[in-house]
Amino acid sequence: MTNDFELSPDDQGRLVLKRPGHDDVVDVRLRRAFPWSQKSRYVSIRDSEGKEVLLIDDLSTLSAQQRETIEHWLRDTSFIPRITAIDHVDVRFGYQQWKVQTDRGTAEFRVQEREDVRFLPDGRFRIKDADGTIYEMAPLDKLDHASRRAVEALI
Repeated sequence: MTNDFELSPDDQGRLVLKRPGHDDVVDVRLRRAFPWSQKSRYVSIRDSEGKEVLLIDDLSTLSAQQRETIEHWLRDTSFIPRITAIDHVDVRFGYQQWKVQTDRGTAEFRVQEREDVRFLPDGRFRIKDADGTIYEMAPLDKLDHASRRAVEALI
């Protein structure tokens, strides 16, 4: 991967990728790649149709200005609600119905498969609901007592 590129917003607020020897790519999207535990690694730059045009291996190799631009766009466009408390989890007919508090407000969702609740290496959990929305949950020891009791039997 080369660091010979520039990302900047155009007059309409769309992000533009500029690289020597290539046409500018207007309205690019930034997406974090796995593992999510390494937030400064593996950022994908994709065109408006979702095709990857550049992969940034490590944000720390970029200039401070480029890093700030990328981190700003990722913050504003990434939607991964963080679960701050669990009100209730009801297990019914093979699925789980969750009612939680997140950093984005109250949410209620259904988890289809037990495998949709994943333990991450740093102790957090990744939960994928039936609609494909990804939630992040803190390690169990960081949750309040009632939240831990609501999920301990499921995890």
